Order: sequence, then C-alpha cells, then structure tokens
Amino acid sequence: MSNKTLRISLVYTTCRVVMLLMVGNLCIATNSAQAAFHLMQIEQIIGGVNGDTTAQAIQLRMRSGGQSVLSSSAIRAYDSAGATPVLLDDPTTSVANSALGSRVLIATPNFTNYTDIPVVADFIMDPIPTSYLAAGQVRFTNNNGSTIYWSLSWGGAGFTGSTTGNTANDANGIFGPPVDIALPSTTLQALLFTGAASAQSTTNLADYVLTAGAATFINNAGTSFTLVAPEPPSADFDGDGDIDGNDFLKWQRGESPNPFTSADLELWQEQYDTTPPLSAILVPEPASLTLGVWAMASLAILVARRRSAVCLL
Repeated sequence: MSNKTLRISLVYTTCRVVMLLMVGNLCIATNSAQAAFHLMQIEQIIGGVNGDTTAQAIQLRMRSGGQSVLSSSAIRAYDSAGATPVLLDDPTTSVANSALGSRVLIATPNFTNYTDIPVVADFIMDPIPTSYLAAGQVRFTNNNGSTIYWSLSWGGAGFTGSTTGNTANDANGIFGPPVDIALPSTTLQALLFTGAASAQSTTNLADYVLTAGAATFINNAGTSFTLVAPEPPSADFDGDGDIDGNDFLKWQRGESPNPFTSADLELWQEQYDTTPPLSAILVPEPASLTLGVWAMASLAILVARRRSAVCLL
C-alpha cells in the first residue's frame, strides 16, 4: 500500500470514528434529556373554581427521581375530537426539587383568588378553553408535542379523539377510555389520580376520581394551597354591621372597595337595609332596641316615683 493510500485510509477511518462519537454523544444527550422529565403523572387538574373558568390549575408528580428538567416539556389542551391544540405552558426552566413524588404546580394567575393562602405556582399557564371543559384532553409531552408521555381525557363518549401515547408511563400506551364526567369547574373539587407516586397509568376512567371535598394543590417547594369559597361581597362599606345611608355616603366619597364604580353602587342598592348574619346575632334589631330603651325609661320613672313617695313619708 502506497503512503498516499495509507494516508487516505487513515483520514477516512478517523472521520468515521469522529462521526460515530458525535452520534453516540447525541444519543446519550437525547436519552439524558428524556430521562430528566418524562417519568411524570398528571396528578390533579381543575378547569375552574365555583364557575370561574379563569381559575385553573394542573399538578404534575414525578414518578421517579431526577425528573426536574421541565424545559424539555410542554402541556397542551385538545378539544373533544382530540384536535385544535392549545399550548397551556411551555416551561423554560427546571424545578429545584426532583425527588420521587415531587410535585410541579402550573396555574392561571386568577387561581390564587380561590386558595387559603396566596398561590406560589411553579409555572403560569394559559387557561383551557371553556369549550373544551365538557369533553377534551390534556397531554404532557416533549416540547413539540410529538411524544405523549401522559394523556388525560374527560367527557366519556363525548371525547372521540386518540388516547394513545408513549409507553414510558403506561404499559400498553393506551391511556383511555376517558373519565366519564366533564372537567370540574363549578365547585371546589378537582380530578385526582388515585395511584401511588411511582404508579403507571392504567386507564383514565379507572385512575381518576373527584376529590372528596375542596382540592388541595401542592407546588414544587411542598407548600399546600387549599381551595376556599371567596367571601360574598358586602355593601357594608363603613363596617358597622348594617347597610344603610351611611354606606351610600361612603360610596359617594369614594370610600367603597371600588371607588365610584357602578358595581359598588348596585351592590349597595341590592343590600340596602339588610344586616349580615353575624351582626344580626350580635347587634339588636332597631325595633328591639327601641323597646329596650322604653322599658329602661319606664323602669327609671317607676323607681323615681317610689323614691319620691318614700321621701314624702
């Protein structure tokens, strides 16, 4: 073999080795990225709170340790036919806690108005469209949505789309049939996955139930947020336990919760001359108060007359 041929052969062999190493490194990097987020459940989801569909949340749970690189994932909602995807969230960062069972809380900005303490969500989501709440689907996928790692469908027979996905979290890759109810949105309840932290999916219908009462969501730091019904608005703008003309004066002066708004004025008109339940217990009714005053006055007059009679004796 000539020196020239030998040099060509060596160059060719070196190039092949370099290419194989590059492909190998790419495969390792791809597998590492996949292993960093894909073993995940959609543990809990709510489509609205007390009818407010701008208050929504999704809670993920890690099926294995080390699943913290959420920047490689995305969550999308689909309509009743499994079509018309809407991107809910495409995280750009990782989360700090990556132990088995760690949660990731994704919520709309308005969700915090319905929790016992202000929500600290790990990521902010766009809401699931209201037209998807009766029957629809949410998928946890890679960035471009080509690999479905977890799929949750609801609406029973009303959902006609595909329920298949990757086998990483479901042994046969079939997440259906769907849950046989609409996505909860009118109470404080949520859909909850009943399996253990390490559990795979069997079917959405078998795996999910409504929470027994008000749902509690948990963020990656382990902080819990329980849903509560907000206090009904009151026109007792001066805080004296009743709604009367003084509260109207407060509104006129711009001292109501939403100064000079028609909403506060309409609230006062609706509640005028009413008394909140607690103050109805603690504060006497005007008629009772009047009777009490007259009774005390009569007693005082009677005592005074008796004293006068004693003095005359």
